Amino acid sequence: MRINLFKRDNVLVWALLVLVLFFSFISPDFRRLDNLFEILRSCSLIALMILGVTWLVASGEIDVSFPNIAAFASIVTAYCIKIGIPWGATVVIAPISAIPLGLLSAFLINTFRFPALIATIAVASVATSLASMVNGGQPLYLAHSSDVVEYFVYGKIGGLVPVLFLLVLALFFFAKWIQDNTTVGQHLYALGENRKASLEAGINEKRIILSIFVLSALLAGISGVLLAASFSSGQPRIGGSFFIDGLTAVFLGSLMVKFGKPNVMGSLIGAIIIATLSNGITILGIPFYVGTITKGLLMAFCVGITMLNRKNKAPQLPT
Repeated sequence: MRINLFKRDNVLVWALLVLVLFFSFISPDFRRLDNLFEILRSCSLIALMILGVTWLVASGEIDVSFPNIAAFASIVTAYCIKIGIPWGATVVIAPISAIPLGLLSAFLINTFRFPALIATIAVASVATSLASMVNGGQPLYLAHSSDVVEYFVYGKIGGLVPVLFLLVLALFFFAKWIQDNTTVGQHLYALGENRKASLEAGINEKRIILSIFVLSALLAGISGVLLAASFSSGQPRIGGSFFIDGLTAVFLGSLMVKFGKPNVMGSLIGAIIIATLSNGITILGIPFYVGTITKGLLMAFCVGITMLNRKNKAPQLPT
């Protein structure tokens, strides 16, 4: 079977390659092997946060609360350790504590027909407020760490390959299988392409929305545990730094595999591109706002491509 490396669906892979070559040419520090693997480790947290968001966007919804839920879970993690709960129980409690926030988003959308953007903005505010209540809006430092959690966050196989990236990679391949080979994946994209026809075909819209919002909150909660371990503290207001990165990665991912449609492998490559861009900008000493502007422009461009693709595929009314 002949493989066309230059087809449209591979545009993100080529963009990543060009970005890596560009920064490598300019900076010897960037092209160090340990730095390249560090990029993979740092992108893993973003990728984990946005897996559920990817499916929400694919189904025609949106979730802007995921970084705030992660911040909330990081505070819950630090508080559990502070009051003496073992790490083994904490890594279960913190992600589960995030699930009610996902349920709240789904409830507002399914019951009161809130637009997803408005519902998740409200939930993001709730998550941030709850996180701020724990320690007066200040970081809550971990009383002690866990060797196992530290290994998941910072461990490397062969002294180079991040354990966290391998775990996230395995999760994304499993998610890709669900997306491409199950009725759940088919229903997701059916809702995103033509919701009215999907409902007429008997697809349970409310159940799908509920399930994906719960999944998104759970993955954000797991990310919050890893964030707490990374910073040795719970950070109630750290969510904002992941907001633009996460959504840009999701919409970048729509340019790969299923062109014009958010998909899990595209989001993973998108997260790697965002992490590469951030790393290169930091190493070169470029002001951080340049990176923020660049990511914002990237997101606007990719959203435009996605919307144009949906418009072109929309059924035309007879004249």
